[in-house]
Amino acid sequence: MSERVRYRMLGIGMVIVIVLLLALTVALYNKAFTPVTEVTVKAERAGLQLLPHSDVKVRGLIVGEVRGTDATAKGATLHLALDPDKAKLVPRNVQARLLPKTLFGEKYVDLHIPDQPAPLGLREGAVIPQDRSQTAIEVDKVLNDLLPLLQAVKPAELNATLNALATALQGRGDQIGRNLEQADDLLRKINPQLGTLVHDLHGLADVSDIYHAAAPDLLQTLRNLNVTSRTITDKRGTIEQLIPATTALAQDGDVFMRHNGPKIIGVNIANRDVASLVARYSPSLPCVFAGLMKLKPEAERVAGGGGSKTFNLTIEIVKPRPGYKYPLDAPEAKDQRNPRCYGLPNPKVPFPDYLALDGTQDDLWWKNPDDPNGGGGSRGRALSNVFVDTGSLTPEQQIKSVLGPLTRTDANELSDVSALMFGPLLTDGSVVTIK
Repeated sequence: MSERVRYRMLGIGMVIVIVLLLALTVALYNKAFTPVTEVTVKAERAGLQLLPHSDVKVRGLIVGEVRGTDATAKGATLHLALDPDKAKLVPRNVQARLLPKTLFGEKYVDLHIPDQPAPLGLREGAVIPQDRSQTAIEVDKVLNDLLPLLQAVKPAELNATLNALATALQGRGDQIGRNLEQADDLLRKINPQLGTLVHDLHGLADVSDIYHAAAPDLLQTLRNLNVTSRTITDKRGTIEQLIPATTALAQDGDVFMRHNGPKIIGVNIANRDVASLVARYSPSLPCVFAGLMKLKPEAERVAGGGGSKTFNLTIEIVKPRPGYKYPLDAPEAKDQRNPRCYGLPNPKVPFPDYLALDGTQDDLWWKNPDDPNGGGGSRGRALSNVFVDTGSLTPEQQIKSVLGPLTRTDANELSDVSALMFGPLLTDGSVVTIK
C-alpha cells in the first residue's frame, strides 16, 4: 500500500472518529444512554414556551424532562422522561400543571400531588391527567389575562421601570422588612375591630346622607350669615357703645341680686303653694287663652272697637241676692275639681251657671243638669232666692216692712235678727233656732 493511500485511509478514519464523537456527544446530551421512565401527559394545550428538555418538577425538585410534544385533536400529548429512582417516589395519582418559570421565561411541567395521594411509584407508560382544580384554573386564567397586558407593554419602558424600581429598592431591604412587620402588627390589632369599623363606616354613610340632604339649608344659613355679618360691620359703632352699657347693666344686676337675693328666695318660698296651685291648673290655661283670643273680636265690638266711644250692652235688672246669713253662708273649701276647660274655646251660648262649692250652695233647690260636679249639683241658695214671683217680696222683707213703721226705722236698715225674732209673731208662731 502506497503512502498516499495510507494517508487517505487515516483521514477517513479520523473523520469517522470525529463523527462518532459528535454523535456520542449528541446522544449524551439527549440522555440516550440514561435509563428513564417514560410517561405521557394529556393537556389541553402545551403553549409556545414549553420546549423539549424543559424541566419536570415535583414540589420544586427536578425529577425529569420533557422529551417531546405531539398535537392531537383534543389538545396535546407531552412525553416525559423521569428519573427511575425519583419516579418510584411519586404517587400514581399526580396531576400535571404547565407553569412558567418566570414572567417571561419558558414553561415547565409541575407534577402536583393531591391531598390524598395514591401508592407511590409511577410506572412506564403511565398517563398523567392535567390538573383541573380551582386553583390551577385560576392560575391559568391569570396567566391568560396577563398575556394581553404583556403584549401591550413596551419592553423598553418596562425595562426602564424595573430598573428604576431596582435602584429605588437597592439597599433598603431591612427598612422595607421592618415596615412590613410594623404593618403586619398594625393589621393584627385592627383585625378584631373590623366589625366595629364596618359599623362605623355604615354610620358614616348615614351621616353623609343626612348632611347631603341638609346641605341646601346649611348653604342658605351661611348666605344669611353673610347678611348678618355685613349688618354687624355696619353697626360696629353702635355695638361698641352697647357693650359698655351691657357691662354696666350686668354690674347693676349683680349688685341688685346680691342685695335682694335672699328676698327673692323668700318670695319664691312664700309663693310655693301658689305656684303649685297654678301648676295644678296649668292644663286649663291654653284653652282659657284660646277662648280669650276668640272672644277678642266680640269684646272689641261690645267695647266700641275701631275708635267708637260707645258700649254695646244689654242690661237686665233682676232681683238682688239676699244678704249674707251665718252660718248658712259660712265659706267652705270644698271645691276639689280638677282643671277643666268648660267647653272653651267654643263654650255653650248662653254659658250655663256652674255651682262653686264655697258654702253658698243650697241642695234643697232644683238641680242643674249642666253642673260638671256630677250628680246634678244645685243652683245654690242665692239663685233659689231669685226664683220668686215677679214683683213680690221675700218673707224677711215683708216682716221688715211691717217692723219698720213700728220701730220708726227704715225697713232696709233693720237687721235680719229683728226679722228672725218678730217673724213668728207675724206668721204661724213657730220659732226657728239656728245652731
